[in-house]
Amino acid sequence: MRKRIVIGACFLGLMGSAAHAVDDQAGVDACTEELARVEGLFHDKIEGANSPNEAMVEKASMLLDDADAQCTEGKFDEAKATLAAVTKLVTAPDQ
Repeated sequence: MRKRIVIGACFLGLMGSAAHAVDDQAGVDACTEELARVEGLFHDKIEGANSPNEAMVEKASMLLDDADAQCTEGKFDEAKATLAAVTKLVTAPDQ
């Protein structure tokens, strides 16, 4: 009996998560597209003639990881701010 209750609860949890994901799919798609765009800028900067210093690369990589997690968690405003910070970092003139 307990096994059936636990299985039922797990099944409801999975179904609830799937339903939640569908509700925010447009936001996730927009966030993912922006993340891909900024990652492209980052990779262009790394592969360019004037490659950035290691500290900038680490900081940008960490921020991109944070933005990815924020997109996944549905924190779209936070992800947008993080991606703006990465864009500013990556597009800043080399010093």
